[in-house]
Amino acid sequence: MCQFTTILENLEETGGLVVELAGDPGTGKTRMLTRFADEARRQGYQVLRTGCTTVTQNHPFRALAQLLHTNPADYSDTQSDELVTLLRDLAAAPSRDVPDSPPHTPGGSRCLMLHRVRHLLQGRAKTGLVLLIDDLQWADPGTLEVVDYLLSWPVTAPLLLVAAHRPRQSALRLQDALGHAVGLGTARRIDLPPLTLAESAHLTGLPEDGPDLLALHQESRGNPLYLRALAESAQQPVDAVFDAQGLPPGWFSSRLLAELAQLTPDETSIISAAAMLGDRFALEDLTEVAAMDPDRACRASARLSERDLFRPAGPGLQLTFRHPLMRQVVFADLDHCWRRTARGHVVTMRSRAGTPAVELAPLLEEVPPTSGDEDRHVLAQAAVEIMATDPDTACRWIRIALRAVPEGGEYSAERVELLTALARAQGLADAPQGALEVSDEMLALVPAEPRAPRVRMVVYTALLDCSLGRHGRADELLGAELRRVGDPDTDEEAALAASLTVARELVACVSGTLPDAEQLRAAVRWARRGGDRADELGALSLLAARQVTLGQSAQAEAAVDACAGAADSLIDAELAAHPEYLGVLGWAECMLGRPAEAESHLQRGVRLAERSHETHLLPTLLNQLATVRYQSGRFVEAREAAASAQRVAPRTGSSHAVRLAATLEAVAAAQTTHDVRAARRAAELSEALMPVPLGPLSRDGHWHVSAALWLADAVRDCVHPAQWSTTAIAAFGGPQLPRVPASLRPLACELLAEAAARAGRPDPTWADRAEAVARPSSPAHRAHALAARAHVLTGPDAARQAADRYQEAARLFASAGMTGQQARTLLLAAPRLAEAGHPLRALALLERADELAEWCGSLALRKRIVQQRLRLPKARPQQRPPVSPPDAVTGASRVPTATPAVASPASGTGRAVAAARVPVTPLTPLTDRERQVAVIAGTGKRTREIAEQLRLSPRTIDVHLTRIYRKLGINSRAALVHFMAETG
Repeated sequence: MCQFTTILENLEETGGLVVELAGDPGTGKTRMLTRFADEARRQGYQVLRTGCTTVTQNHPFRALAQLLHTNPADYSDTQSDELVTLLRDLAAAPSRDVPDSPPHTPGGSRCLMLHRVRHLLQGRAKTGLVLLIDDLQWADPGTLEVVDYLLSWPVTAPLLLVAAHRPRQSALRLQDALGHAVGLGTARRIDLPPLTLAESAHLTGLPEDGPDLLALHQESRGNPLYLRALAESAQQPVDAVFDAQGLPPGWFSSRLLAELAQLTPDETSIISAAAMLGDRFALEDLTEVAAMDPDRACRASARLSERDLFRPAGPGLQLTFRHPLMRQVVFADLDHCWRRTARGHVVTMRSRAGTPAVELAPLLEEVPPTSGDEDRHVLAQAAVEIMATDPDTACRWIRIALRAVPEGGEYSAERVELLTALARAQGLADAPQGALEVSDEMLALVPAEPRAPRVRMVVYTALLDCSLGRHGRADELLGAELRRVGDPDTDEEAALAASLTVARELVACVSGTLPDAEQLRAAVRWARRGGDRADELGALSLLAARQVTLGQSAQAEAAVDACAGAADSLIDAELAAHPEYLGVLGWAECMLGRPAEAESHLQRGVRLAERSHETHLLPTLLNQLATVRYQSGRFVEAREAAASAQRVAPRTGSSHAVRLAATLEAVAAAQTTHDVRAARRAAELSEALMPVPLGPLSRDGHWHVSAALWLADAVRDCVHPAQWSTTAIAAFGGPQLPRVPASLRPLACELLAEAAARAGRPDPTWADRAEAVARPSSPAHRAHALAARAHVLTGPDAARQAADRYQEAARLFASAGMTGQQARTLLLAAPRLAEAGHPLRALALLERADELAEWCGSLALRKRIVQQRLRLPKARPQQRPPVSPPDAVTGASRVPTATPAVASPASGTGRAVAAARVPVTPLTPLTDRERQVAVIAGTGKRTREIAEQLRLSPRTIDVHLTRIYRKLGINSRAALVHFMAETG
């Protein structure tokens, strides 16, 4: 506006000038012309204003005649105005000069006639004249000719011509003339750019920093017209057709429909077809949907592009509407019957071209399929594809598909399948209670026959109930269905009975009751009879978990080995419906002190649960994964897994899963930071998760007890020892620890032994019990027993014995892959070794512990190591060798392996001997047996040769190799040979 004011103020000096006002439709050109007119009148100028329309294009000089207040329909000789006479002559004159014609005749020189028009306008503008022409892109050729002449030969009187137009729709002649005049300085160009965010805030009244304004501003592309329409439609109730914002307001639709009313029948057919095709479309698609001859369709499409209704859509030949709101208006104005027919053509055409269901679903949402319409299958498929990323949209599409399923028993299986998908989508959309309600609805609809769909639905509903803490209802549901199936007679019935039995025993395990061994053995037989390897794995995993809990060590280790082999032999497709079985197996491996194998199976379970949208299983799997990573000493990764569990746990409605995830995240954070408050918070949360002292484990089961114990291990340095001991003994059922799974009793005894020692009351009883319950075949058990004994060896005379046991425990923790425990145990050994008179050897242990703590990412442990180093008597820190970058395959840092000698308890003497220390190498994630296999395989030997050398079966070697590949991040025997050659 300031530019226009300046131009008016200088018009007397500059003389005639043309101002080009350029902008897209809706940018406010007409409103700006009104403001220009008001300003010109304020400064004393006469103002004449007109506008061009599509009607005036076929009437020469009508716009110019209207501008000069002359009747455009009558150019009779009776009119005295010489200007009108000239316009009449120009309208009648040929487009080119006729040779030898007198200048004053219609065939005379057009240039002379145009010059006369210019002269008359100059005379009329002696006192100042402002001419405003709106929508010049629709002017007739004669009017454009006059404007072109005035641009080339500007008047000297104070005449200002303001021409507003849409550059995309203007003739090339006009654009060229205006551009040339701007270059010469005889014209000025004023562009109307998109609104800024601040201008959009002013127009809508919304706060500038609010998310609503930003969304509206981006969708309107800064266009005032579209911004106003979008802002008003956003305040209306959501329409069934346009779910995101509803229909545009009436005034906006009327304005666009008035513009569309000028289209020819062919143009109307093409723009209607474009509305059905969506935001982007190609000419051949328009031709097919409109059922029109290709040449006619091409011409109609070209005219629509000239009108700026269509615009190019990026590279290629695709087109799009001027703005999505225009497509909404055109779509809403279509006949409903034609819309449904055209939708069928579009879906068929795009399905034939391989268009994904997700891209077809929005059209089916706009034109929903009716009962019996086969397009409902496209919606169902699209919902499954989008479920993980946009569950709310998936729910909406599934409900539309459900309405299109015909009534009748023959469609019951399809209805149940859709309801199952809807339940899963609602679970992903943070609506577990809604998912359960849908599941109940499904059970009411599913008939007893055929049995397979109903059994799948019962199992899903029961596990969903279980995840919400409704264990009793889940058990009743599964029990009733098992009674309905009865004693299986056929292979199919055997498979169904196996699935129900495994699910029921899994619910029992989660609720705190040991699974029934006889029922699980029967489930194994039924699963094998029915050929269901996944349910066979589930039954075997539950049996293994039962044996681990009861402390049946030999049977448990054999069972876990068998389960691991079975799990690794199953492809993902076979386990996709049951990621919980991998969770049970991972829990059993974790209880046996096999963190690397447990992590491998839990990671696979998480991946399958995410892929199959089993959201209710994710919190438990992620919490287990965080625990296993913490046990392995990978605190940063443990924190990441716990944070993921925190994000998904609220969706399941399980308060315990939420609390456990928060506690695990806090415990890992305490290790990876220096913050004392983080450590205290972790300790408080861990104590809050201790099981109640009295009553059966009816709510959280053995996993709750195990988790509480592992968390207590993690925060053992942050709790009050005497208070914790009293609470723990009561929570775990008394001094015999009956509520603690047998596989975890060595850990519990070690924790209680250390707590008693820290409280100043060493109790050898706990060390005796740890040694009694420790399995000789378990490195982790033996390590906890040795550490428990070292805790109670107090006084200077026992310092060397305690140090020896700590060091041996550290070696066993290393062989079990528990790097964090190894570092902590070396930290405990150092002061006892210094107390025994070996400060330099103690310093070497601290250096080693610091290397391990750095690999674990534990700032808290490294801080304690620094403090302990300063307490060592007469010991000066040695220069620490640098830690190399993490290995490209395993991510583990390689550290120097040469270290000072440490004392070994196996020597039987008080002298120090060189003890082999387990370094952190690329092979650290492997078990002892896996390292043996990897070393031999690295020499190039075949599977059978490795089996003969180690006296194992070839099948067992293949299982070991599969685990080695997964842990080392490689995928072939050749890659393993290369890897071993590089690592030496």
